[in-house]
Formats: sequence, structure tokens, C-alpha cells
Amino acid sequence: MVPPPPAVAAERADAVFEARVDGVQGVGDARGSGMVRYDLAVARVFKGEVGPAAALTTRASSVACGRVLVVGKRYLIYAYRTEDGELADTSCSRTRLIAGADEDLAALGPGAPPATPAAPADVQSREPPRIEPPPALPAGPAPAAGRGCALATTSAPGLLVAALAFRRRRRPADT
Repeated sequence: MVPPPPAVAAERADAVFEARVDGVQGVGDARGSGMVRYDLAVARVFKGEVGPAAALTTRASSVACGRVLVVGKRYLIYAYRTEDGELADTSCSRTRLIAGADEDLAALGPGAPPATPAAPADVQSREPPRIEPPPALPAGPAPAAGRGCALATTSAPGLLVAALAFRRRRRPADT
């Protein structure tokens, strides 16, 4: 089947974009139908909402209308969205290497950069909270508050003599 002209193909597609294939992996499901998922780096978008990174699924076999893309190559992709919202493609679409897409690029125009994901609306500033430093302490020793030990007002030698005298009085007499 010959694909339709670029304007008709773009109208029928859910998304049209230029992308480089960065990876490929097989995807199986419960029915055993083989699918392939291509990881894409999107360069520009001509139709639809496509982010800078996208995934495209197709059948693993060309007999089942699957499409084969080569890792590292750039393509102009005409994709449709599945019921799950995923991008998919078949061999019947107008998808082709970007090097052979001059007619398509002339019909599609310049395109736009891929959509960047919007930041969540509830996110506030990422600046950490400001913590005020504690007030500066006055210079010199702290004033006595009338609590705790009052030993600080007694001289050290006098305190030592009082402690030794008390200790000697408590010793039992030697016999």
C-alpha cells in the first residue's frame, strides 16, 4: 500500500515529529503477540504533543505491519495514539528516514521544539527556609541567676580546706 501524500498523512496522524532512535526492546503481552518499543530522542514536532523523549511501539514482524527502525538513525514519524495513549506506528504510515523526507518537510513547515514537561502547580520555591541566627550573647561571664550551685562565689582554696576538714571528721579513729 502506498502511503498518502504528506498533508493527508499528517491530518490522519495523531503526532508527527522528527526523532532519533536511541534504543529498542521487545515487549510481550499475555497473548504472546510480539511488540517492539523504540526509545526516541525528539528533535522537533510538527503535530501533537510530544516531549523531548518518547517511546514508539509497533509489531515485531513486518508481516503483521510492524515497522523496523534502526538505532542511531533519524526519522520523520507519523504516529497514532493507542487506547492507552501510547504512540504507535505501522508499516502503512508515511514514517521515513529524515534524509528522504524532503517532500514531507516542505509540506509540514519548520516544526517546533518538543514540549517540556510542566512543573507541578503545587511546587513552591525550592529555596531552603531561612533560619535566623540566635541573638548575640553579651561579653563577659553570665550573671548569677540565683539557681544551681553557689560554689562559684566561694574561693577555691577555702572550699578545698572545708572539704578536707569534713572528710577527716568522718574517719573512724584508729585503734
